[in-house]
Amino acid sequence: MEANYGILALIPPVVAIGLCFATKQVLISMFAGIFAGALVISNWNPLAAASYSLDALATNMADNVVLLLFTLFMGVGIAFIWRLGGSYALAEAAKKRFKKRRSVCLGTWGLGMVCSVNDCLVAAVDGNVFRDICKDYRISSEKFSYVLDSTAAPAAAFFISDWIAYQISMIGQGLDMAGITGITPVSAYINGLPFNMYSIFTLIFVGMMMYTGRDYGPMLKAEVRALTTGQFTSPTAKPMLDVGSELGEAKKTKPMVMCFVLPIVVAFVIIISGILYTGLTNPDRTGSDIMAILDACDAQKALYWGSFGMAVTGVVLALATRIMTFEETMTTIVDGFKLMAMTGAILVLAWSLGSVTKSMGLGDFVATYVGENIPTGLLPLLVLVCSCLVAFATGTSWGTMAIMTPLAVQLGYAITGDITFSTGMTGAVVSGAIFGDHCSPVSDTTVMASIFSGADHIEHVGTQVPYAVTVISVIAVLYVIFGFTRISPFVLIPIGIVALYFLQIVLHKYYMKKYNIDPNYRKFMTEDHKK
Repeated sequence: MEANYGILALIPPVVAIGLCFATKQVLISMFAGIFAGALVISNWNPLAAASYSLDALATNMADNVVLLLFTLFMGVGIAFIWRLGGSYALAEAAKKRFKKRRSVCLGTWGLGMVCSVNDCLVAAVDGNVFRDICKDYRISSEKFSYVLDSTAAPAAAFFISDWIAYQISMIGQGLDMAGITGITPVSAYINGLPFNMYSIFTLIFVGMMMYTGRDYGPMLKAEVRALTTGQFTSPTAKPMLDVGSELGEAKKTKPMVMCFVLPIVVAFVIIISGILYTGLTNPDRTGSDIMAILDACDAQKALYWGSFGMAVTGVVLALATRIMTFEETMTTIVDGFKLMAMTGAILVLAWSLGSVTKSMGLGDFVATYVGENIPTGLLPLLVLVCSCLVAFATGTSWGTMAIMTPLAVQLGYAITGDITFSTGMTGAVVSGAIFGDHCSPVSDTTVMASIFSGADHIEHVGTQVPYAVTVISVIAVLYVIFGFTRISPFVLIPIGIVALYFLQIVLHKYYMKKYNIDPNYRKFMTEDHKK
């Protein structure tokens, strides 16, 4: 049952985020945030709070067991890809294709978008292929993790993925709560796509940064360090995971690209087929078009089937090619589960933290507090800001969409009576949710980017935030313009892209001068700099 604890609802995220920065221990920090919220809910009774916290963990684990199984089997698939030499083979093939730092950066960006059927896949797949290549070409772990993180959720939120079905379901709730009957959830979703400017601009901005090499802020320092010293991470970094050390040396006797490609292709085919199958067989399906099928599908089950298929494919390849013995194959299965244990723990804690803050009425508090006496023209900005705050506090974009999407639709329709305007605000929710998720150290996807890039988590967040803030700042201005003028987003988007282009030039020059860095830095970026 959701209550309203007012400003006290800020305690869990403040505790979690503060401790995360102070201790760099994500797990204990997130649990501390959960316990702090439980203390408030339990009237400051520590025993009751402990019981509430454990119940929250158990409940969220049970409610999301399919996603946890997806994560674990994905770990098994990744373990086989690694040990069979699949990642090594693809990396070797990539080295022959990508000859400069610029092309490596662009390749990482491109592969991230190709793997967009699920945001978690981006980190796992892209990370395994390009991690060692980035080390060879003196690309910092900070930039690598930024690319992984910033192509994951934005691509998944905009292209065909499990995100689509989830967004549609949240929009449907908002339409029902607002009493809007003149538009279907699918149509409302499509209407909101051009307003999902953070996904659009971030994907373009990442490609822009990878091509130009005009870094700024802490990222510039990290790239200069990598270029001049060859250090993939800073001397004080504490990488969350080194896949090589976790899984051992890959088999290099018969490295085959097939050992990488086939498990991934099988996973993709099963996931897409599963989405279509569960959508088509759902008796509650309201239509026969693709969006109606996506609306009715069980994306979680499809993901689960896909990861299991990926794991089974790894087992078959290991035994059929005789690259691994039966004993090595069984050991790899266990090690794959171990590989994702950290990720699974973080996921459960993130879900639990989100459920606690939701129970305390964090979304309602933020929306109400910020939304008092806001002019109609500022409503898009309000929705964006609220979504940013909730996502940053909770570390979950999906949780934010669950909280804010119905509120945004209701608020927009109550103030304007305009269905198009109201449903467009769903794009603002997604934009704010992903931005807050990118900036939050307790975000599961941000953590996964750090894990699979081999980066220090806090350093990843610290270098990514200035880039995310640049993008969201441009979007905020565009939302204000739209709010007061109702200019089409298709007109505003090109303006925003041009603004981002010139901003990265200005900021790069400013920080180059501030840090007293060689003006030829950007030239070096496009050349080969192998260790």
